[in-house]
Amino acid sequence: METSMDIAICLDCTSSVASSLCQVRDRISSIIEPIIENKNNIRLALIEFRSRDDSWVTVIHPFTHSASTFQDWLNNTQAEGGSQDGTRAISDALREALKLEWRSNDNDRWHEKLIIMITGGPPCGLLTDPTIEIQMNDCPCDTDDLWTMSDELIKENLTLAIVGIEPSVIVCDDFYGALAKNTGGEYIPLINASHILSSIIQSVIIEEDTLSQKFRHVDINEIEKNSLYRHSFVQKRAQSMIEHCRTMADIRQWLKNHPRLSQH
Repeated sequence: METSMDIAICLDCTSSVASSLCQVRDRISSIIEPIIENKNNIRLALIEFRSRDDSWVTVIHPFTHSASTFQDWLNNTQAEGGSQDGTRAISDALREALKLEWRSNDNDRWHEKLIIMITGGPPCGLLTDPTIEIQMNDCPCDTDDLWTMSDELIKENLTLAIVGIEPSVIVCDDFYGALAKNTGGEYIPLINASHILSSIIQSVIIEEDTLSQKFRHVDINEIEKNSLYRHSFVQKRAQSMIEHCRTMADIRQWLKNHPRLSQH
């Protein structure tokens, strides 16, 4: 059975990633170019997102077969704005990703579906003190729960990979590790993302394995290399979140009960 793939890139466009934006664009291109060169059946979408304090929260570019169109979208992204608390509208971006027109499997073709979330900081509602409920009033993230959204991704056979822009993202790499792992994906530092993701995508298409199978067998040393990420520390915390949490309120309480003291 022939394998094709839909890939949606969710890109953090807050001002805090401005200094890394050129590098991020290069990494995305490095992931996409080998796949396009091999004339694989790939569609690409781009979702730009900022924070809920900005004039816009998300900009959606729907699926296209055209690599040049996708590259134009990518080249035109700008990193501006952001909230005072440094949080991002991650749940808004994932909600828009869920709304995209993903292809379904048919008798002759298996469609793999991948969301690559690239961000440099925590989502709205993650680091809020769980005892101060008033902070969450009137915030969409209180009603559109990011943690339960990962269950929606699973139901739609969507795999989530989260790419972290260091160093600011390390305050929440454990949560992002849990969120990605819950869908069969993985958290990967930006510095190692292009090699790992390009290899996984090409392998899925050529060998007809699933994305979740490939993510399960990623070399941990390749994920950690030259980064601040420590897989053994993060994955213990991520696995505990997966086992004990059902909502973002549970996640916030878990983080309060298990503060980060060290990565070692």
